Order: sequence, then C-alpha cells, then structure tokens
Amino acid sequence: MTYTVRQLAQLAGVTVRTLHYYDQIGLLKPGRLTDNGYRVYTEKAVLPLQQIMFYRELGFSLEEIRDIMGRPDYDVLRALRGHRELLLKRAERISELLATVDRTIGQLKGDGNMDIKDYYQGFDEKQIEAYRDEVRQRWGEETLKDSEARVMSMGKDGLAAVQAEGAAIFQAIADNSAKGHDSPEVQEQIAKWRKWLEHFYSYSDEAVLGLGQMYSQDPRFAESFRKYGEGFPHFLTKAIEQFCIDHC
Repeated sequence: MTYTVRQLAQLAGVTVRTLHYYDQIGLLKPGRLTDNGYRVYTEKAVLPLQQIMFYRELGFSLEEIRDIMGRPDYDVLRALRGHRELLLKRAERISELLATVDRTIGQLKGDGNMDIKDYYQGFDEKQIEAYRDEVRQRWGEETLKDSEARVMSMGKDGLAAVQAEGAAIFQAIADNSAKGHDSPEVQEQIAKWRKWLEHFYSYSDEAVLGLGQMYSQDPRFAESFRKYGEGFPHFLTKAIEQFCIDHC
C-alpha cells in the first residue's frame, strides 16, 4: 500500500508541512517521487514515522532523533521497549499530578474537609497512631503516605462508597462460606477484594498474602471480621491464601 503525503499526514495526525520538512532534513524520505514531483510513501514509512513521533513526545529534538535512528545498530524493537519504559514513568508522574489536582478540586469544592481520623473510623487517637506506626514498620513511610493520600482524595462520600463496597464483598464471602473457601463463588469475591484493595494502595502479591493472614492473626482485624461470623477471620485467610496459590 502506498500513501500520498496528505494521506500519511492524516493517518499520523501531523501536517503535510511537517512531512515535507522531515524529507528536507533527511529524517523521513518518501519511497519515491511521481513524475509530477509528488511524494509517495510506502508502508515502510509508517513505523519510522511512529518512532519519530514517540521520540518527539518524549522531548527529543529532530537532530537527536535523526542521529539515533541513523545509527547502524538502531533496533526498532529495543527502541519500542525504551519508549514503553519512559512512557510508564511519565504515566506514573501524570497519575501523581492527577491525584494532586483531584485533592485540590476537593478542597475548593469544600469536599476536602476530611481528617485522617475519618479513615480509621472506630479507633481512638492512640489506636490510630499505633496502627499508623505499624504500617510504617511493615511497609514503610511512603506506603503510609500514599495510602492516606488516596483516601483523602476520595472525600467523605467517596470513602463511604468504597467502604460500603468492601463490606458488600465480605458479606458475599460470608454468605457463600458453606460452599468452601476454595469454591468458585468465594474465589470470585476474593478476586473482587483484591481489586478493591487498589483503592488504598498498589499491593504486591506478597503484601496481599500478608494482609490476608493478618485478618485472622491480628486480634484487631479478627475482632472486626467476627461480625460476619465467629469463624470468618480464619475462613477469610484460607480463602485469600487459596487465591494467592492460584493467581499470585
């Protein structure tokens, strides 16, 4: 398949003038010229143009791009992997900025009047600080800050909705407990719980397993979960351990 300069420009979302300039500086040459002097591009131009656009998005100058892509050892697959790594880092930075924007919007709308105590409903101040210290010791200060920042950005209504979602998941696990901790019904709810955790932090598989075991081993967690049944904390831990065996 061949493309006129206008067709390729529309396909890539750039201007015809841009492609003309790329040709002039030797960055992207057309496959051939017609008898009338019009540029004609083949499919071989599509991938190099994509590479140029990636490099431009990442802040490289045209001169730098020409030098990189003109090297004898230039490898497209390796370049794509590099683009992916850089774009992931940019995405992380953008996510952080979006979270900041959301928190600022919440403050300006009057939704940002949460206190950290709202995150730990049912605990007194000493218990709250003891729990936060434990999180610091287990997973570090950055984990605590990230988790609390996510909660604060939800606002009170958002946090209430997330808490209600979690309660519904645990209730569904309890309702299906007679079918066994490894039953499809229970494991389906554990999968939902695993996804629900991401509201609070990006847990590793190891951390998920550790948290599941804490649900029965830590007296505070166990007491909280007994509202779903006396043996529920132990059942929940077994169900999470099974999930980790199957999926982690």
